[in-house]
Amino acid sequence: MITATIRFLALLVISLPMTFLLHAQTLEITVSAGGFERSGTIVTFYLPMAFEPGHYQMVSEQGEEVILQVSQENQGTFLLPSLAAGETVQYSFTPSQDKIIPAMEVVTGLVDNQIVVSASGSEVLRYYSGLNNPPAGLDARYQRSGYIHPLLSPSGVVLTNHLNEDQHPHHSGIWSAWTQTVFEGRTPDFWNIHQNSGRVDGEGAPDSMWDGVVHAGFISRHRFVDLSAEEPVVALNEEWKVEAYPLHDGSFHLFDLTVTQTTNSDSPLFLPEYRYGGVGFRGHADWDNPDLVQFLTSEGQGREGHATRVRWTHIGGLSDGNLAGLTIMDHPSNPRFPQTVRIHPDEPFFNYAPVQLGDMEIRPGSPYTVRYRYVTYDGEPDVEKIEALWRDFAYPPGVTVRRL
Repeated sequence: MITATIRFLALLVISLPMTFLLHAQTLEITVSAGGFERSGTIVTFYLPMAFEPGHYQMVSEQGEEVILQVSQENQGTFLLPSLAAGETVQYSFTPSQDKIIPAMEVVTGLVDNQIVVSASGSEVLRYYSGLNNPPAGLDARYQRSGYIHPLLSPSGVVLTNHLNEDQHPHHSGIWSAWTQTVFEGRTPDFWNIHQNSGRVDGEGAPDSMWDGVVHAGFISRHRFVDLSAEEPVVALNEEWKVEAYPLHDGSFHLFDLTVTQTTNSDSPLFLPEYRYGGVGFRGHADWDNPDLVQFLTSEGQGREGHATRVRWTHIGGLSDGNLAGLTIMDHPSNPRFPQTVRIHPDEPFFNYAPVQLGDMEIRPGSPYTVRYRYVTYDGEPDVEKIEALWRDFAYPPGVTVRRL
């Protein structure tokens, strides 16, 4: 009888889903602020066991409840309410008991040919997953996809521009391209599409989209097409990962853009030293008037900050009569951090341009990856808050996970 019972229990254990067995225990998550005070900070870590994607409730040792969002990649993310510099806080949760279905704070959706990302009921950005619609004054070369426009402030002020017939119609909101390149002995220009030697095209529908309480976003793919060959050939494959977070501190929109580029063959892409190239930003059409826009770098410079190495750059001014702006932040993991910047002397154009520091090369088997954080706001920039947000981005709290 005892042997039969043991056999039955063994079969029961074998038949149970592995996730149930893993979730039957409580986890203790310890968060360390490090050297900085934290407030509304994004905390991300990988879990030590497989979890079903979704939302779970965690409770701190003081009884404070927070929501943990687990992704398809088994990555957990939550917003740390507050923690003093040098302090730690412990959270515990039992996943099998605490999975919840809350109302989403950050959502993505498809509207015609665009992905729309909204946070806390306010639209953050739109991304062209399908083709744009150029005005009559621009030819078919300017019909493209794979870029962000519009980018908006929390109150809905538009901060970007594209398809500008009067100034640089190849500039497209937030987009990615390289200018001077060498590929298989040819010199395609993927930035200046009107030169007919290269272009960057989106691949259509995103690989994935997700909603969440803590973050929402999408993953999309682009192709760098060399048009200077006898037949068009893809030189680079590019992946964009966009992750947006809830309305921060009641006054900021915030999203991260991670760009990963890999060669499409065993041929490298050589990038000679040049003054711009990479991930670009084109500001609102009103900012074509230099009197209506200002730049401010982390080192306290304006437009004269061109070609300097900076941690973040603010661009802002009057858009349709409303004062708003954004800050683009550089991450310490990026190649050649802190990267040098291209700030146009007259136009609302900005670009982190590591190629200013010398030749680069994207080689087979060695992806080129950069990560930037975008923060949008209304009114004047709050430098103290921007610095705090950059520190959270660059030096996030430490996390350890222990099974109880």
